[in-house]
Parts: sequence; structure tokens; C-alpha cells
Amino acid sequence: MTTRFIVFRWTPTEREPSRRGRALAAKLTDHEWKKILDWRGVLAFIHVDSLHDVMVLPAEFGFIAGPLFARQGGQQVLELSSVEAEALITTGAAELFSKYWGPCCAILHNRGYDYFHAVRDPAGSNPIYVWSTERLHCLFTHTDDFLACCDEPASCDEKMLGIYMVQPRILTKRTAIEGVEELLAGERLTLGRTSIERKFIWRPTQSGRKAIADFGQARGALRAAVMESAASWNQYNDRRGANPIAHRLSGGLDSSIVLGALRKAAGGEIICFHEFPEATPEGDERAFARAAALYADCELIEHESKAGDFDYGRILDAPLPARPSHTEFSHANTGLGDAIAARGARVVTSGQGGDQVLHRRRFAEIAVDAAFDRVGLKPYFLIAQDTARLARIPIWSVFAKTIERALRPQPSFLNSAFTQAVLAHPGAIELAEEEWRDHPLRQMLLNETPARTARALHVGDLSYYFEVSEITRRFETAPILASLPVIETVLAIPPYVMTQGGLDRALARAAFRDLLPTEIIERSSKGDTTRFHNRVLERQLPLFRELLLDGELVRRQLLDRAAIERALTPDFVANGAIKGALMSAFMAEAWLRRFVQRTSVCASPDQGVGAVAE
Repeated sequence: MTTRFIVFRWTPTEREPSRRGRALAAKLTDHEWKKILDWRGVLAFIHVDSLHDVMVLPAEFGFIAGPLFARQGGQQVLELSSVEAEALITTGAAELFSKYWGPCCAILHNRGYDYFHAVRDPAGSNPIYVWSTERLHCLFTHTDDFLACCDEPASCDEKMLGIYMVQPRILTKRTAIEGVEELLAGERLTLGRTSIERKFIWRPTQSGRKAIADFGQARGALRAAVMESAASWNQYNDRRGANPIAHRLSGGLDSSIVLGALRKAAGGEIICFHEFPEATPEGDERAFARAAALYADCELIEHESKAGDFDYGRILDAPLPARPSHTEFSHANTGLGDAIAARGARVVTSGQGGDQVLHRRRFAEIAVDAAFDRVGLKPYFLIAQDTARLARIPIWSVFAKTIERALRPQPSFLNSAFTQAVLAHPGAIELAEEEWRDHPLRQMLLNETPARTARALHVGDLSYYFEVSEITRRFETAPILASLPVIETVLAIPPYVMTQGGLDRALARAAFRDLLPTEIIERSSKGDTTRFHNRVLERQLPLFRELLLDGELVRRQLLDRAAIERALTPDFVANGAIKGALMSAFMAEAWLRRFVQRTSVCASPDQGVGAVAE
């Protein structure tokens, strides 16, 4: 559950920005918002529902939003002394990630030099959005709050909608609202009296980290990091009232590892929830989930997911994110969230992040990294054999890829899987390419070895799990695998050590073998839910037609209506590329309709005004 706050910043000596900032803040109703900072050009408010998630720093140094844990011992940090808070300020927030970790963000005010810092968690949690106008800045976490305050017409960034439709998981500071940008994971925004600076104070690369190339040492390091993360979150749950922890158990390796780590660390109750699709035997993984829950001695609740329970129309009433996101499809079915809430859980865990940090990639670039690392000829040949076995390709293809990548660096980060069928305007792919070329981490990523570059992009993708969804809006999601100690440990391990022996996630299997039943350790495949999701989509076809054929995207010429008409046939689900393109177009349309409706409401002259800024 993302902490809800809104902050205004202006140069203290400027009267007009001060007047305007306070006028915007006055639109926040006083029974919903609490003012926690009002000093020399900084005015900050926390929503009353989020007060328990905020640590207000002494001496008006600012606040930290979200859970914070100590690096040493993993204990939750509930308060900082004046000395500790001042150290955060004087280091430009660098100590926030060297002495502590957690899914948090920070608003810090260096009163001596009048620097204002906004910092985001390197793991991608707690998004912060920034709107800047002349000599006034507004930082917020929830788009609807910003729109309720804004005193000028908000405009849609139509180019970003096109980019989203061809690259829905692109990592970018750009949002779909003109003038609003997102801080990226590990990034710090610094506002001086006359200056603005954005800088990464944490980067998802191996640079500066001591490599852990020995398999045994890497196994121990990975296990220690995951166990520490699990113990910290268990303690957090105890402090929140010792309600049951709700664990989403798919029956796969990642969620079973998290369950095993939680069970070893937790003394409290863990309730496992397993979703299984109706009438889809190939996607039914209940046998694996039962084995994992039984091994951990935890209760398992099996929740049947039915195609008839999904209603994509609910998305039109959901909170408005800063840009479209596929996570919003979860709003279509509230069944799992209702089941979790019925058992009184506040904290939800899962295996999310496992694909990114435990290295589920199967590609030749793994061996290419070994060549770049100059491991020696014999070790390279062994790693090449492992990679060929893992990727199920001839070893000659591995050799060819090694030569190719030595001669020509990868020119683009564009995911071609999303561009096989394009329903957006013709220039959308070029815009996405341009957005990647302008990415602030691009050159740094190109300097990494190929598999490490892919891993860094995967780590950046973790922010996707913190975007608005049915679960993140209702519960505190505890990212055990996607925690900073685990991420940093993995970044120090060469990719080819993660898959030693040619086995998918070999290191993870070895590190947690004693916590898992044999059938989970030996699993090498996942259940296939394609047929079930096709049935869900088929039932939504009338809504797709209603929204897309004569919607806002077509009206603005952002979608090709003729292409949409051809794509929306009863058998469209048979073509994976078309299906993916239609889902992206639907979500872009659902976002745009809400944006148009809510900006028109916010601009109405009878909008209510509170008095919290007085």
C-alpha cells in the first residue's frame, strides 16, 4: 500500500510561488490530510490513512514514508535521532541506502543550505511523481490527489500513450500527464533555490561490488540475504498487530522459497492463498502448492478463479495512475483480495521478484559474460556447455553469440515481443526507441556485460510490482525477494554462477534445498494458463469493441480504427501478438477515459476547498 502524501516546494523569498503553493494546498480537505512540515518554502501533507507508515524526522528535516530496516540486524527502524537525521541530510540521502533498506521514499530538507531532496527506493517501491511550473514544484504519490489540487488544465502526453502501446513495461521517467515526471528507482531529485538536479545515488550494476564468483559462497550469501529480508518483514507484521501473513503461493520455486524463509523466521501464523483457474488442467498447480504448504506446515486456501468473475469495466472506476499499467487488469476481479481481507491479513507476501533476482533467463549471453570476465578457456567451455543446456540451443550458437557480442554491442533495449503486432500510430515504435536512447542509465548499462545488462534491466522492472493493482492498493505488499539486500547480493554474483550446471535458478535451488519439498526443487516448468485467460478475454470482447472502436484513442488518431476492427474478431485470442496489442490498447483507452473525466471534474468551479494550508 503506497504511502499517500503531497508536498509543495518553492523558493522561500518568492512571494508569488508561495501564494500559489498555499492556494493549491488549501484544496486538500482538512479532515483527510495532516500538515507535517511548513518551513522555508516546504509544505508537506500526509493523508490520515498513511500516518502510521510515516516517520517524521526531528528538527523539520523531513520524513521517510514506508517501512525502514537497519542494515545491521534487520530490525525495523521506528525513529531517528537528530544526529542520525542530520547525517542523512548532509550525505544527500546516500546513507538511506547504505545504513538502511526498505520499500520507502524520503523527503529531506537541508535547512542550512536550503536544499530539498526527494529520494526513491532502489528496489522501485513508493513511486514519487514531480510536477514543476514556474518556481513551484509539487511532489505526490497519487495522481487523483494532484489533479484535485492543480490550478491549471492538465494535458495528456499522447506520445507516451503511443509508447506504452508498443512497450508497456518500458522504464522511463515520462508519465502520461504533460509536465509530470516520475523519479526512477535509486534516483534523487535535489531542488536548490535556483537549481534542479536529478542523480542516481544507487545503480543496478556490479560496479563497486566485490564479486562473489564461488558457488558455495554465493549460495550462502543469497540464503542469508533472503532469510534476513523474511525475518525483517515478519517483525514488521508483528508490530502491525501480529495478524496472519497472507502468502500468495503459486506452487512455483520462487513463492515456495519465500514461504520456506518466512516459516523459518516467523513464529506467527502464515496463511497460504493459491489461485487456480477453472477448467484448465494444464494450469492447475494445486498439487505443488499443497506440497509446499504441507512441508511448511501452513494452512492453504485454494481460491478458484472463474472467467465469469472478471469484469474489465471495473477498471474505469479504479484510481488513476500516472500512466497506464497492465497491473490494473487485477481490478477486474476482487475475489482474491476479498478472501485475504476476510482472514484479517494486512501484509501480503509472494514470490514476485524471483524472475528478476534469481535469474530465470535462458539465453546465450550468460556464457558471453564469462568470456568478458576472462574466466579462462577451460572454465568458459564448461560454462558454454551449461548455457547451451539451459537455453536448449546448440553450443555453436553460444560460441557465435560470444563472437557477435564481442564485435557489436547491443544497440537497443526495445522488447521486440511487443512490436510484432502494432495497433498504435505508425510512429509509436520510433518514439519508444527514442525514449530508450534518452534513458539516463543507458550508457551505464551498455558498459556492462550482456547478461548483466539484461539483469540490470530486470531489476529496474521490479518497480512494475509496486504500480497500482488490486492487491497493492489494499494491503502492504512485502517484497522479500525484491528487497535491497537480496538485490545487491545478486548483483555481486556473476550470471553464470546463478545457473551453474545448466540448471534454471541452480543457485536458488541449492541455497534453499532444505526448506523445500523434493517436487518443488525438481520443478523446471510452470503451469500454462493461456486457455483460461483467453476465455476471460473472450467474455470481454463486447467491452473491447465499445471502448476501442469509437473511443478517445481513435478520436485522437492514436489508434488505427481499421486495424482494431480487423483485430477484434472472435478468434483474436489465438494470435498472441494481436492479443497483447489489444490489451495494451484497452488499458491505454481505459486510462485516457478516466483522465478526461477526472480532469473535467477537477476543473469545475464548485470544487470543494478545505483549510489545511492556512
